Amino acid sequence: MISESVLNMINTMPYAGLLRNSRYKCVHANEEMAELFGFNNVGEFVESCDELSPVYQPDGIPSRNKLQMFLQDVMGTGKTMKYDWHYFRRDKELLHADVTLVRVEVDEKWYLLEFIQDINESKRARITEREANQRLQAMMDSCPVVCGLVDIHFNLLEINNEVGNLFGVFNKQYFIDRFFELSPEYQPDGQLSRRKALDKLKQTFEAGRVNYEWLHKNARGDEIPCAVTLVRIRLCEQDRAIMYIRDLREVKKSIAQIEKMQSIAYTDELTGLFNRRYFMDNANEILTKCKIEKLPFHIIMVDLDYFKSVNDTYGHLIGDEVLKITAKRMGGVTHRNNLIARFGGEEFIIMLSDMSYESALQNAWRIQKTMEESSFTISDLSLDVTTSVGIATLTDTSDSLDNIIHLADMALYAAKRTGRNKVMEYEQAKDMKF
Repeated sequence: MISESVLNMINTMPYAGLLRNSRYKCVHANEEMAELFGFNNVGEFVESCDELSPVYQPDGIPSRNKLQMFLQDVMGTGKTMKYDWHYFRRDKELLHADVTLVRVEVDEKWYLLEFIQDINESKRARITEREANQRLQAMMDSCPVVCGLVDIHFNLLEINNEVGNLFGVFNKQYFIDRFFELSPEYQPDGQLSRRKALDKLKQTFEAGRVNYEWLHKNARGDEIPCAVTLVRIRLCEQDRAIMYIRDLREVKKSIAQIEKMQSIAYTDELTGLFNRRYFMDNANEILTKCKIEKLPFHIIMVDLDYFKSVNDTYGHLIGDEVLKITAKRMGGVTHRNNLIARFGGEEFIIMLSDMSYESALQNAWRIQKTMEESSFTISDLSLDVTTSVGIATLTDTSDSLDNIIHLADMALYAAKRTGRNKVMEYEQAKDMKF
């Protein structure tokens, strides 16, 4: 009587398998075995099992003698044996098979488990696996960043040649064998490197893709901040993950270059303030928001009085220093909700939002007073420079930015025509005749 546990062991195996008792008689087989040999059910296969081999094997040894020798050897020694064997299927078609013979003990009894796999199927599986591996390797080798393959335990199985460029290793196997040695014990976020890697891998198998930052070290011990992407794949019936490693130093360098270019495009080179282009783009966006949310919006125009005389008397280098100091002083006395730019020549523009008109007007007066009361000390020179200031505010939701700037400029013009060194509101200036 075969125990239920033994029968379950055979029936749940994913391969064609049969069970022999201690007298080498076939006592059970699974459905895969019956299907492999073309029988309708397991019972038919078990009855015919010993008749499915040809009289002789390809080496000339009688099948019965050779099988008996193998069975006795495995039962006596307990060693697993693998060998090639020729069978006949039920329809007499020749079956060339791989056989694995294993001794097992269940319920204090010895049995022999015999696994049989069609060699042609095995070859096809190996060819399919090899082709899949070749395609994967070609994909990895063509990747412009470090690309590797990891298993479910985060063992690195393969890596492309880019690893040499990033980590300074000339042997890929060196990196594969020392993956975690080329990382600090702890990541910058305080997590153990190995623990973090396994957590990210688990998330990958659940979500399909995970991105995270990782600190590596190269062969010299230099730290390399990296961005890692893990992507779940199914390869040869096993869960795997493709790992992409990008050098964040290069990314940050590119970002810095982009930011530098943007800074050049939007910054006035002399004063360090925003330029006219940046001001117009951003002030327009803020004006639109203020109209929608019914918030205040104000424009202040500032112009240096008699600046041409400074340039003519002391030269443009001194004039440039005056413009730099003016920019710094205006930034120090205006409200934080502002946008300051050099609008052209000696003219500056300030946008203020989310504050009352009275507060904006106070900002305008602070600028005028600061310039009037503080001398400009440049080299051995001490210059007194004043400003004329004009201010206008959003009064109608149909007003455009250009129109509000025009109104502030009219107020500035009125300040200059009426004596300079003062602040003029548009409401004061609009009825003036010049």
